[in-house]
Amino acid sequence: MSLWKHGWKVCLCLLLGGAALAEEAPPASLTFFGLYGTPVQPLGLAAAVTNGFGLNILGEWNPSYYVSLGLSYERVGFYGSEGFTYPALNFESRFFPLQNGKGRFSPYLYGGAGLGLSTGSAPVLKAGIGSRVSISGPWFFDLAAGSHWVQSPDNFQYVDFRVGLSYFIGYTPPPPTPTPTPVPTVTLPSAVPSPTPTVNVTSTPVTLIVTATPTVTPVVIPGAVTTLAQGLRYYRKGIKAYGVENFRLSLIYLKKSLELRAKRKHASYYAQAYAYIGAIYQFHAHTVKDHLQKALDNYKKALAVDRKNKIARKYYRKLKAQVARMAKPKPGLTPVPTSESVPPTTSSVPTAVPSSPAQAITLSN
Repeated sequence: MSLWKHGWKVCLCLLLGGAALAEEAPPASLTFFGLYGTPVQPLGLAAAVTNGFGLNILGEWNPSYYVSLGLSYERVGFYGSEGFTYPALNFESRFFPLQNGKGRFSPYLYGGAGLGLSTGSAPVLKAGIGSRVSISGPWFFDLAAGSHWVQSPDNFQYVDFRVGLSYFIGYTPPPPTPTPTPVPTVTLPSAVPSPTPTVNVTSTPVTLIVTATPTVTPVVIPGAVTTLAQGLRYYRKGIKAYGVENFRLSLIYLKKSLELRAKRKHASYYAQAYAYIGAIYQFHAHTVKDHLQKALDNYKKALAVDRKNKIARKYYRKLKAQVARMAKPKPGLTPVPTSESVPPTTSSVPTAVPSSPAQAITLSN
């Protein structure tokens, strides 16, 4: 019974640790495991029963990227001269020191306590280590090794290995990290006098090819957002458009998803929607007037809803300093004459050159 008492303490520590590190994460996940186990205690049972095979179905709630809480059903059949089947219903918790699903590998510690469903209803404790491995999007490969301690009246211990597949419900891909555009270095050759070319003028027919300019069909979104389900639907469409680099459409959908905030003050996706809008204005809307200030305002709104939002925290402080430096007048510079006193010339008008095709887009303010 001492193991039983200590097991509940371990689960409680994992729960409190997850609450302390809480931040926005995919709300739930579902994992299907295949199990292999072999008894190690008592020695008589270990000699009579060698192998056990079974399954484990685990549903989890993720209050943060560091911890998960779940309920599982597992059933293991042991084979040998004294073969038997042990089914159990368990409460489980996992702790992810490197954050769940944030990288390719997500190692974890797990622990749990449950109740056997066979005759006698013996309580059981379980603990072990494992890791999730990212496959694609919301799909993860999951493998672990651990041990089960079945209490009185059964009183036996078996080690187990489990391999499974996990699916995250409500998974949102992280925004791609923008890469700076390299500035080409131009080397001017030294001036070498060249002979005057002789031009022979010949009459060459010119063929003029006229192509029709495609007409951009505007995106029309009818009606106002009145329910949380509608807002969440537009938010997911905006994230999907961002993933395929359709930033104009992503901005429209994300702004539409925030219409409900005037009536419903709190929703789980508000902070992330503001953060994505800020990223669009900062990195993909260079032709929009005051695009950096608009990005800064949206990052600030995201942090007002959730001060731990990853995207806003990553870019807000640096962008704020950049905007402040741009607004500060440089000492010792002569004021530039206005267009009213000096007419513009061709050499004084800069030519806008987008840094990349993905950034050369036109967005509404």
